[in-house]
Amino acid sequence: MMEQQEELLETAQQSLKQQLQTLVKEDIKQFKETRKEFERGSESLGSALHHNAEVPRRRQHDAEEAATALKAARTNFRNRALDYVLQINVIQSKKKFEILKFLHELVLESAREKRDMEQRHAVIKQKDLSQDDDVPEIQAEPGQVVTEGYLYKRASNAFKTWSRTCLLQADSERHLQAWMCSVQNSIASAYNEDRPEPAGQFLERSASMTASTLQSPSSRKLRGGVDKQVVDQVQRLEGNAQCCDCREAAPEWASINLGITLCIECSGIHRSLGVHFSKVRSLTLDAWEPELVKLMTVLGNRVINQIYEARVEEMNMKRPQPGSSRTEKEAWIRAKYVERKFITKFPNAGAPPSRSREPGGQERSPRPFPKPKPPGQIRRGPGLREGLSPSRAPPASEDLRHLHPGALLYRAAGAPPSLPTMSDALAHGADVNWVNTGQENRTPLLQAVSANSLLACEFLLQNGANVNQSDSKGRGPLHHATILGHTGLACLFLKRGANMKAVDGEGKDPLGIAIDSANADIVTLLRLAKMREAEMALGQSGDDTYLDIFQDFSLMASNDPEKLARKSYDFKLTTL
Repeated sequence: MMEQQEELLETAQQSLKQQLQTLVKEDIKQFKETRKEFERGSESLGSALHHNAEVPRRRQHDAEEAATALKAARTNFRNRALDYVLQINVIQSKKKFEILKFLHELVLESAREKRDMEQRHAVIKQKDLSQDDDVPEIQAEPGQVVTEGYLYKRASNAFKTWSRTCLLQADSERHLQAWMCSVQNSIASAYNEDRPEPAGQFLERSASMTASTLQSPSSRKLRGGVDKQVVDQVQRLEGNAQCCDCREAAPEWASINLGITLCIECSGIHRSLGVHFSKVRSLTLDAWEPELVKLMTVLGNRVINQIYEARVEEMNMKRPQPGSSRTEKEAWIRAKYVERKFITKFPNAGAPPSRSREPGGQERSPRPFPKPKPPGQIRRGPGLREGLSPSRAPPASEDLRHLHPGALLYRAAGAPPSLPTMSDALAHGADVNWVNTGQENRTPLLQAVSANSLLACEFLLQNGANVNQSDSKGRGPLHHATILGHTGLACLFLKRGANMKAVDGEGKDPLGIAIDSANADIVTLLRLAKMREAEMALGQSGDDTYLDIFQDFSLMASNDPEKLARKSYDFKLTTL
């Protein structure tokens, strides 16, 4: 009896030991090897994705090679994943669960599942899984994540001010379009969603360098009660209560370089044109500076439409309506602002300014423009329509039809400046940085500085004027504003990134000129800006003093410019 018991135990131990050894030496070993293959395939796929994201698309050969490598890595990864899942199932099956009840139901259900799996396998074999371009249709529901992916980290300036951004890299054109659609839908949903905002919290978003550099507690306090005022001030102007392009009521968007109001759909089309045509900003969501609000109230839809829609009736063109399709609105907006089909052409709008030659055949610079004549002595050309600006239009008897658009812009920027005429010149192709070689290489921006016009300078800067372009004496707009004692303009140019270290032909920088002129306000602004620049170079954020002071000067320059008036010394004026 004892012998039989020992024999039974030995047989059971050998059987169990053999099965365990087989499980450990064969099955688990195979499982571990398959897992390593899967991990290597995953790493290869990640490397291929990273390489495909880094290759410039303009290098077509390298891009095709990267795409081919990505395709192979993805196929290999999927094969390894299937093998890995198979080995997991093998290990799980070694548990050998004993099913004693309802075995017949299990058999029937297993047969059904087998048929379903065979059908799915047949369908999958017919599809090309080498490309991962299948993008499901986006059916957004409230609070649902419909598109997700991985962000790649990009870092720069590791030894200076730390800067790190994250970017999303699409693997294919279809994924790119799907992501763009998702982002655009999310933005539109956020804009259209009517949510009550908690007291004291405001969505502050910058659409220009000015708004991004002057975010401060004081400015937030000021904007706390200004958002509604901005909408009221802008929409109160004649024609601004409707969209400039489709006439939809109560527009809440604007193009700040054109000076018009837009509905949300037209604003999206304007945004797609690019900032060189239209800079779009929200009247209710974005930060608005006082000089920009005043600029919007000087121009407006009526003035701009008199320029860009001058020949609409003559050409029998049909304007889009609020209910028109987006395609119709986009075609109209492109024809109006990009192709400029409806403006009244100048006789010599496409010709450069005339130059005369010396008897020896050498080219001679054009003569300087005459000083502006008193009102009532200039005659408007065909491109300068009545009603653009009754108080600031060019005088009414001088013929300006012979002027090149750049020369017209230069003339209109001088005292007294006319923003409608400047808009007309830009619509006819004027170069915003046009140089008058007959007057010391001065530009329209320098003309606006001489006229001490904050709005003219703001208008030119919004339309791409170079804030550092100098005249023949090496003096830029900041030099001239300092010499003339125009504190508001100096503040504006510093906010727009004017070079404080630039020296003129006499070796003087703006700070030296301000000290010689004993202009305490400009000296304060320049020294604060230099201090801020030094702090930013060291990666320090600093306090809000700089931002508060610049905000105060901006408000005074727009609302109470008399407080900033400073007299220039005669010997300084003679250097102009």
